[in-house]
Amino acid sequence: MPSDAPVARRSLIFWTATGLIAIDTLLFTMVVPALPAFADRFGFGPSVAALIFAAFPLGQLVAALAAATLVERLGRRPVMIMAAAMLAVATLAFALATGIEMLALARLAQGVAAGFVWTAGIAAISDSFPINELGLRIGLAETAGGAFGLLGPVVGGALVDAFGTETTFTLAAALPALALIPVLLMPETRRGPAEAPPLLPALRRLSAEPKARVAFAALGCVAAVLALVEPLLPLDLDDRLGLSSLAIGLVFGAGLLAYFALVPVAGRWSDRRGRRLPLIIGGILIAAGLPFLAMGTAVTVAVAFAVVGAGMAALGTPSGPLMVEAVDEAGMTGRYGLSAATLTIVFALGYSLGPLLGAAASAVMPFQATVLAAAAAALVLTLWVARALPR
Repeated sequence: MPSDAPVARRSLIFWTATGLIAIDTLLFTMVVPALPAFADRFGFGPSVAALIFAAFPLGQLVAALAAATLVERLGRRPVMIMAAAMLAVATLAFALATGIEMLALARLAQGVAAGFVWTAGIAAISDSFPINELGLRIGLAETAGGAFGLLGPVVGGALVDAFGTETTFTLAAALPALALIPVLLMPETRRGPAEAPPLLPALRRLSAEPKARVAFAALGCVAAVLALVEPLLPLDLDDRLGLSSLAIGLVFGAGLLAYFALVPVAGRWSDRRGRRLPLIIGGILIAAGLPFLAMGTAVTVAVAFAVVGAGMAALGTPSGPLMVEAVDEAGMTGRYGLSAATLTIVFALGYSLGPLLGAAASAVMPFQATVLAAAAAALVLTLWVARALPR
């Protein structure tokens, strides 16, 4: 679909893709405050929790590799239909979990569904809007979707405290089932014939572009930081401060609120003023906020997580437009299934690295040392981005 498509049709595409992203994000974040309840029931600690969370990006990575071809051959809409159905099944699996293995499988299935959701959804949006609007549009999709994600830790924590995990995730499984209705009504956006370039050669061409390499690094850093914090911070808040599931959800809500509120701001900023400065400021904010996640009261941790969330918004948002620009500059104009899949692949790789490093670090050092090391790594990456991307 060309970028000058009728406004009403573009709006339908945008809000359908955004709505599915919203449901995915809501269900994704609902697991965080439930983690201490699962840990108490099945008797596992921080290292096992990090490994369970690592199943998500593994599933997301496999799905994104497949989706890179599927969204070009089948179209964006069929992949979104498949994603909504898989997300319902994955959520129900959390309700039926009877042990650590079942939790890991549920998180793996959730990752597979998310890989299809984000690849097809972002590809549809990239098809429908011009490049000078993509920073804002992709940012708005993440924000509008993420606004529901903000409810995940809070509502999920309250429901788990009141009704337990089985009822909570059974009710939640109805949401992606209902999402099938608007997805079925959405028009297809794929341009050109139903074919796709071979994935590995296309990725090699894309990775030769400096903008693509910067997007890889920035988005991978955001994913790794988020994946490091998600399984370890709830357990630290539970052990160190004795917070309830609802209170843990509120702390995470503060960080996610800052992130999703600033994503469209960072997107418009990068559209108008260039991608470089938001990337640099974002990396600095992440490095500044991470150490304070392991010290002080719950309020201190919430403020620090908000700073980290703001940094993730500024660092991660320019990655989408940079990847689309890199696809065009690599001579593959219109293959935005490739750019969307690549973003999902990079996020999945970073999201895999985070919990694995977290599991290893938590086995040999306290949480405070872990976040200090992560802050140092974020700062090094920011310096590299400043040198790699021209002014």
